[in-house]
Amino acid sequence: MSTKRKTVAVHAGAQLTGSKSQPVVPPIHVSAVSFFDNSDELDAALDGKDYVYSRIAAPNAALLEEAVAALEGAEACVAYASGMAALRAVFDVLNLKQGDVVVMPADGYGVTRSLFKNLAARTGARVEALILSDASAPERIVALRPKLVLAESVTNPLLRVPDIRALSRACREVGAALAVDATFPSPYGQRACELGADYSIQSTTKWLNGHSDALGGTVSGSREKMAALRAARLLGGDVLGPFEAWLTLRGVRTLPVRMKAHCEHALHVAKRLSESPLVARVHYPGLPEHPDHAVARQVLEGGFGGMVAFDIKGAGRPDCFRFLEKVKLARAAPSLGDVCTLVMHAASASARRMTPEERQAAGIGESLIRVSVGLEDPDDIADDLLAAVAEAMQR
Repeated sequence: MSTKRKTVAVHAGAQLTGSKSQPVVPPIHVSAVSFFDNSDELDAALDGKDYVYSRIAAPNAALLEEAVAALEGAEACVAYASGMAALRAVFDVLNLKQGDVVVMPADGYGVTRSLFKNLAARTGARVEALILSDASAPERIVALRPKLVLAESVTNPLLRVPDIRALSRACREVGAALAVDATFPSPYGQRACELGADYSIQSTTKWLNGHSDALGGTVSGSREKMAALRAARLLGGDVLGPFEAWLTLRGVRTLPVRMKAHCEHALHVAKRLSESPLVARVHYPGLPEHPDHAVARQVLEGGFGGMVAFDIKGAGRPDCFRFLEKVKLARAAPSLGDVCTLVMHAASASARRMTPEERQAAGIGESLIRVSVGLEDPDDIADDLLAAVAEAMQR
């Protein structure tokens, strides 16, 4: 089959291995347990060679894993019940111990940082937060000699873009595992494993699903690394349910078409916002003035993503809350990747689990609004955002 993303998205994960049946739309397999007339076949199924118990393996999750692995350009994929479960699985499988160092983005998703700080405290590992888009980041990684580096392809919520290839070279030099949360660009915008990541992580709740109706997460990488994750998942039980897997695979089918439009709309909205005197700064890697624009052009494909962030000039938290109440087309919701435009106040949502000091060090101020740009007419989106800013800042 073709490896081109549009073709892969439509056809990968369509047929279960060993079956000659070829349904156009995969059925939903809701049975948690199956039986066999032949004891040898049952015995083999308990080793994962067939479907017998959905904690070991399940048909709908297997089809999704096949599709995501193909989109990621990876050898294999493991699906989880949420993106956070996927992130935790990567941390746990590395068996970190007292004194080990974990590097993660200082300006990344606050819940991930909180999770890793808690997990590290239990193991005795130490978390070091760096701005991984800084040119000095690879050198800092070499000096720290970590066991794990977690990067975000595009950081949440400031949309900084690290050079994954440079981070990968630094990780290889010191024997560190490189995990990349590539949720923001999706596999349409970046294949992190092809840039040198050991693990590419997706919150499938977002762009892959695309309709805000199913939680999920995936980790993609080599067969060897995914086998270790799969073995751990069997014991941990954080499996993806059949309905969630089916809905997400349905979303995957239109991923390239949707992402192309999301990227085009986001660029248009970013340009419109940058022209407003009420907007202090627009964060979008597709704008030439973005500090990582040159890197983004090299490590992102098919566009610069569907996320935009902007600072309302002179706004504090109450002003931003009024903005959330004034939008009419967009919806104030703490997620992203939907066909409709979603907005949120970054400091009280994505960075909510960060301390004020951590937010300040990251550059996440009280005036920052994050936008997941939808598929509505882009001028309608921009008009709605700008009108809401104007109303919110009326004194």
